[in-house]
Amino acid sequence: MPGQALSRLLDRLPFGRSVIDGVPAAPPQHLPHREPTHVFQGFESLPEADGPRRLGTGITLLVHHPQPRPPRDHLLRVMTYNILLGGERRELLERYFATLEETGRMPDVIALQEASQPTAVELARDYGFHLTYQGRDIRGPVVNGKAILSRHPILEAAHFTYDFPEDARAAAIARQGFVGELDEDRGALFALIDVYGHPVALYNVHHTLGDSGINAGQLWQLQSLVHARDGVPSIALGDFNANINVKHHYSLLPNPLRKHEPTETVKDYENRYGDVHPSVGDWGVGNIGDVRVRRALHALEHELPDPLRRARELRVRMPDGSLLRPDEAREMLVAGKCPKNSEQWLRLQDVADMSTLNSLPDGHGVVPATGKRFDTFFASHQLEPLLLEVDHSTEASDHLPSFADFRLRDARH
Repeated sequence: MPGQALSRLLDRLPFGRSVIDGVPAAPPQHLPHREPTHVFQGFESLPEADGPRRLGTGITLLVHHPQPRPPRDHLLRVMTYNILLGGERRELLERYFATLEETGRMPDVIALQEASQPTAVELARDYGFHLTYQGRDIRGPVVNGKAILSRHPILEAAHFTYDFPEDARAAAIARQGFVGELDEDRGALFALIDVYGHPVALYNVHHTLGDSGINAGQLWQLQSLVHARDGVPSIALGDFNANINVKHHYSLLPNPLRKHEPTETVKDYENRYGDVHPSVGDWGVGNIGDVRVRRALHALEHELPDPLRRARELRVRMPDGSLLRPDEAREMLVAGKCPKNSEQWLRLQDVADMSTLNSLPDGHGVVPATGKRFDTFFASHQLEPLLLEVDHSTEASDHLPSFADFRLRDARH
């Protein structure tokens, strides 16, 4: 087989060579470390978050709600949502959660990223959730706030901070040319919840965006945590800061045959979206163009498959509340009834790829399609995905909330 074709094939496999074009593509030796956890019965005695961003001290909080509301039904209903700088668009955020509760759509488990401690506590207290929270904006590098809210009992909680040696941090800053987010530590907020007598492990993440090598290393460190609880049904969810849709560099199929197939390759993305810069994220295809990120992602999916490929139902909730499936959007694109790059075409492309990032208008006042799904779930085979939904009906953040409904296989209720 010619060398180029072999390289393409290896790039499509979850495992293979440890080095590609001189770039390491194997797990690093660094491992995350566990931060201390303090447990509270109720919200009254919680320490206040006094730092400038009100993120906390780096001690993980586990709060048992004295009167939790019951889960909706026998399914495990989960949401992930990056709420933007601690809930910067506060009024819209409060209105959105109120709407979820009033319409019976409130999930039983919520993973938040970029959450301040007061916002996470208020949502958990007011809507009847147990809570685990981790953040740090004093005494050390910032850890942006992450929270898991659960109406199922939380049996155990901890934050695992990814190892990030200072020499690696300095080298990354030198490569990037500015500090940006690289002064932050990243990690996974872990919670073991009791779903009708069955333990389920959750790993809420908010990974590094600007350096693809660091992002890949964080994916490998996440996998070390999942492996440590081998056999326990698990969900890794959150803001992966990499376009999870893009699995490979390019397809073996000719481009014309992939005209309106899902955007699954770097070449697909470049052909459809070009160098669009969403209001959050990175230019063009971004860090998923680095084979190290894709290789680490393939390995994670070997353990925790992406529900996008397995869910019985995929849908996007539109701004008017209506529901549209990705395959319906692709059919409309194939029909060619809306000109390319028209407003309708852009919105249909967002639905077709279940994008989770918003964009700011460009110089002509047009809101681009981003084509990026940063916010997602990876779930083990014991969890059958029934529904995956992206909600475009709120502007409370620069990310869009994503929902998934799972059935625990062989669970008895």
